[in-house]
Amino acid sequence: MITSLKVENFKCFKSGIFQFSPLTVFCGSNSAGKSTALQALLLIKQSHSDGSLTANRLSLAGEYFSFGHVRDVFSHDALGDSIRIVLDDLTFLSSVKDLNHDDYFLSLDTAPALSHSLYTSSFHYLSAYRLCPQNSYDTNFNTSIIDVGIYGQFAISELVRYKDSPTPNQKLAKKICAHLVTKGDDRQIKLEIAFREAMKKITPGFEINLTDHKNLDKVSNTFPTGGKSINEVRPVNTGFGISYVIPIVLAMLCTAEDGYLIVENPEVHLHPAAQSMLAELLTMASTCGIQVILETHSDHIINGIRVHVKENSIEHGFVTINSVKSDGGERIVTKIMIDRDGGLTDMDTGFFDQAEKDLLRLF
Repeated sequence: MITSLKVENFKCFKSGIFQFSPLTVFCGSNSAGKSTALQALLLIKQSHSDGSLTANRLSLAGEYFSFGHVRDVFSHDALGDSIRIVLDDLTFLSSVKDLNHDDYFLSLDTAPALSHSLYTSSFHYLSAYRLCPQNSYDTNFNTSIIDVGIYGQFAISELVRYKDSPTPNQKLAKKICAHLVTKGDDRQIKLEIAFREAMKKITPGFEINLTDHKNLDKVSNTFPTGGKSINEVRPVNTGFGISYVIPIVLAMLCTAEDGYLIVENPEVHLHPAAQSMLAELLTMASTCGIQVILETHSDHIINGIRVHVKENSIEHGFVTINSVKSDGGERIVTKIMIDRDGGLTDMDTGFFDQAEKDLLRLF
């Protein structure tokens, strides 16, 4: 599990320290820098995946994120001439003054250690931009791992392929399907069953029909209405929220214990009640061996986490919120913890206080 991350002269941060827990949340105003921490993790992950680390490089253009050139990641107000990223006890140091600023990689001063669970554990990342509803979806041709795609583009494909297989995270599946499992029943829960039950918590009455168009290397789905499969609605004729949340739910079920799930803006296009329930499910996932890392602008996500913590007596320190703000060009990170009763250990200025400010103006 990741416990800490430090960046120096990386993008908007001259220096920044972030603490991590089983469930870690990043929040803050637009362009304050909260995405930078996630991007540092993605930079390390993609550099390991494409083999760049073995060549003592960090790849600035890759599977998870493309930053641009060296000049695009070197802080404009740098203190010194090196970029440093420290992930737990691993240090990635690059002396930028010696680099071609038009390159798409950072040369590292020393060979990095290749021993961290981030490299090899189950990993899913969902970008803030996700694929909008489609009449059909591409098949994922890589059958070696379950991959919903960073835009959720392969979610339906993977659901079709693995629907009858055991859910990779059985601990989470059994919590979600507790009402279906009798005491002493040790049978594994199939992915489709766990997925349907999780979606019903977010969207009551949820149903889905799946079709595999093998000859076209495509898959499709429809949503039955009124409990009758004859009345089927295409995804493009259904609200965006359902299609946007499907990859998140599938990714959490398909992230094995000791794995990582990173989601940007999970709340997009969801009703407040659905946001709150999704937050509860993501918190539940973090109690099932998954390190869940979120970036959010939603107080409903924060409050949904708090409710789940309180109602399940989750210990203090299990959830860490990194509240990031910009003050006079300086980036300030405030660490906020959630107590067992759902209370917050700190209330940073600008931390989801806009509703109160607006109400004060109204009344």
